[in-house]
Order: sequence, then structure tokens, then C-alpha cells
Amino acid sequence: MRVTKREVLFSVIIVLVMLMLGLLIGNKISEGIAQEAERYMTATVIEDEQQFRYGMDTNFGNALVYGEIMTNSPVTYDEIGNGYIYIQKVKEHYTRHTRTVTKTDSNGKTHTETEVYYTWDRVWSDSRQTDTINFCGSDFPSDTISLPVHRLSLSEAGVKNRMNYIYHGMNDRFYYNVTYNNIAGTVLANLKDKTMVSESYLYEDATPAEVIESKQGNETVAMVIFWVFWLMLMAGCVYGFVYLDNRWLD
Repeated sequence: MRVTKREVLFSVIIVLVMLMLGLLIGNKISEGIAQEAERYMTATVIEDEQQFRYGMDTNFGNALVYGEIMTNSPVTYDEIGNGYIYIQKVKEHYTRHTRTVTKTDSNGKTHTETEVYYTWDRVWSDSRQTDTINFCGSDFPSDTISLPVHRLSLSEAGVKNRMNYIYHGMNDRFYYNVTYNNIAGTVLANLKDKTMVSESYLYEDATPAEVIESKQGNETVAMVIFWVFWLMLMAGCVYGFVYLDNRWLD
């Protein structure tokens, strides 16, 4: 493939234009992440129940609150026992499928045939959730904080299982997702009107300082990912341009 001087010139122009666009887009991404990080860096750090209640009573606004979350009315299923803030039971069925495939024999001739295969498919689910949780010594509706959900280890729960499933016959099996009772972490909360308003997210097992550090590092990670993607896109555009038959440049 022969590259002409004019194609080189236009390739340079493409690179310069895309670099300018990349700088504009990158600045917007950086500003958005910086604004999000500022919410965390300027939030009041609270790590005890008395200060938390005072913050709700006096409208602290944004606060990073560290505390434990639990419920006095845990939920579960009879076959699981224990108790959780949230539990989901999922059923999978071993399902027979067919598909048409094209194969080539040793003589190079092709033919189609029906192939049978089996997969475990999700066919049903049910969930239970406690109505009230206690966070940092105060009670809230359970949906006030978005809590992490984990795949339940049936062995750790003391439940007989096979490969972390409970099997019913040969063709049906169940697994469980849960939010454990008595978990700790940090919540970015809006404290006003004597309560914690709007849905907040729990950073499980993380202190306020660790959450802030994570948010500060997000900008660097995001910008690295963006520029790797953008440079690959730029290289692809230049290669595509040069690969084309650019007779209009003659």
C-alpha cells in the first residue's frame, strides 16, 4: 500500500482535530468527576451515633457517616435459616434446546443438522426484605440506603448443598443472594429535617477516609481509560483513511 504526501498531510490534520476534540471531551469528563469528588471531600465526617443524630437535627447537609447496619426483624427462607436484611431465592431449570448448525465433512461438503444442547436457565425468583434497618443507632425504612447484595455461600450458612446450589431432583436447582445482617461501612448521606433523606449507597467495610481517597483516584483512572480508548480510535481513523482509495486527493 503506497501512501502519498497528501495522505500524510490529511492524516496529520485528522490527528490534530481528534487531539483537540479529545482535550475538550477529556476536560468535561475531568470536571464532572471532580465535582462528584468534591461532594465527598467537603462532606462532614461522622463516626458516632450522637453526632449523627445531632447532624440530622441541625441540618448538616452532606455527611460521610460511618456506622453499622442491622435489623431486628431479619428475613430468610425455611431451608436457609439464619436471618438477613434482604434475601432472594432464584430457581434454575435444566432446559433442552435445539439449534441448526452447518458442518463441513472431510470432502469439503457442507450440510446442516439439528443439534441438541442443555443449559441451566433462570425461570423464577422470589425475594424478601425487612421493613426497617438501624444505621448508626437510628431507624430508617430499609430502602433509605442502597445495600450490597452478595451470593450466599450455602456451606458457610450451614446448609447442605452441591456446588453452592440446593437441588430438587435432577432438573431444578436454587441459589440465594443476600444482604447480610450486621454490616458496616460509610454512607454519603444528606442530613436534614431530623432524618437522612434521599437514597444513599453503602461503601461496605470502608472508612470515610478510604471513600474519599477512592473518589480522588477515580479521576486518574477515568482519564487513563479515556485516552487509551481515544488514541486507539484516532489510530483506527488514520489507518482507515489511508487504507481507502483517496483518488480525490490527486
